[in-house]
Amino acid sequence: MANLKEIKATLEARLEELLGRASEIEENLSSPGSQDWEENATESEDDEVMAKLGDVTEQEIHEIRLALSRIASGNYGTCTSCGSQISIERLKAIPSTNTCVRCAG
Repeated sequence: MANLKEIKATLEARLEELLGRASEIEENLSSPGSQDWEENATESEDDEVMAKLGDVTEQEIHEIRLALSRIASGNYGTCTSCGSQISIERLKAIPSTNTCVRCAG
């Protein structure tokens, strides 16, 4: 598939970025809270947001790893729902996608 090397490089770069972000989130969430109860309440709210961001980050990491696995196995670009080819435009726009436009609908 044309552009496969470019898409793979994009996925790998994004994975590296997300792994760094996930590490930062984990570090922030594991730091001890403040002794001041008002400050601690604010930090608790921030932790909830960070935890949600961490969940989204981990999901994207998982999707990218699956896409890289599909590249390695030669199945990349094939819709996992219907088996048809995923358009190159869709793959460039959403490199970790595993479905064609019709099935994603």
